[in-house]
Amino acid sequence: MVKVGGEVDAFCTKCQLTLAHTVHAVVSGRPVKVECNTCHAVHRYKGPIGAAKAAASRPAGSRAAVPRERPVAVAFDELLGTRNVSGAQPYSPKKTFAVDDVVDHPIFGRGFVSAIRDAGKVEITFRSDVKILVHGRG
Repeated sequence: MVKVGGEVDAFCTKCQLTLAHTVHAVVSGRPVKVECNTCHAVHRYKGPIGAAKAAASRPAGSRAAVPRERPVAVAFDELLGTRNVSGAQPYSPKKTFAVDDVVDHPIFGRGFVSAIRDAGKVEITFRSDVKILVHGRG
């Protein structure tokens, strides 16, 4: 049963992954507003990817049980393990970074560049949070 304050797996529109979310609002027993436990973005509930396709592929009026796959939240260590950790470089606002670069930050620890933003900013995913930091200000 879904309730406010409970957890559900949902597609995070910021992380672009299916992750654990905390429920903020429920209507008719279905979550409508959630907060990502990874990046803390609050957004409308979007079911795990693949759930909508499975429901759409069923014929109308069919009540046959459809096996549900429980989406698995991806651990930070798994995400970091797919990058070149041996090439980790210390963070500096003067350096220019590219997507998938591994960065060692003096406060936030080890992370990886998940997106390049406009105006000299990068989005770096750390174990505890996703931060937007400056780069290329040399």
